[in-house]
Amino acid sequence: MAKMNFNDYGRCMAAYNSWQNGVLFELCEHIGDDERRLDRNMFFGSIHNTLNHLLYIDLRILGILQTGEAGAYDASTIVADDFATLKARRSAMDDEIAAFVDAKDHGWQDEIRELQGLDGVIRKLPRQLFLMQLFNHQTHHRSQITSELHKMGLDYGITDVPLTPDLPLPLKV
Repeated sequence: MAKMNFNDYGRCMAAYNSWQNGVLFELCEHIGDDERRLDRNMFFGSIHNTLNHLLYIDLRILGILQTGEAGAYDASTIVADDFATLKARRSAMDDEIAAFVDAKDHGWQDEIRELQGLDGVIRKLPRQLFLMQLFNHQTHHRSQITSELHKMGLDYGITDVPLTPDLPLPLKV
């Protein structure tokens, strides 16, 4: 089997991301709107708000990956207030991420982007790092939600990357 390259990483993580979001939204659909919107003292308050935050940041990061740019950050942004719309937008975003990483043009990987962090420091970073951040950020906040689901007695199930259904293997070289 060939070694993985960065494009393989992107394809594998996009498949994993879509799988995990599907599991998460299925469980969240079953708990109902009141439970999703309940303030659980999470960083974004509720499961619903955390799901919105994930989608909002994915929109921003995908914008950086596609164009090198993102608008001003607003932590209070609500992408979709009702769950059905949020679920549809999440699925569409996962499809868009998969299409992006599967595209033939990977010239963006050679580019550098300046980013001013919340600490005020301006950093020059490879745009590849933003793809890694997109998937890492997803995992971070999904774990907060799955912890709340566990407290409700719901088993989230498997989260191991190598067990992703339909993992895009053998790797394309």
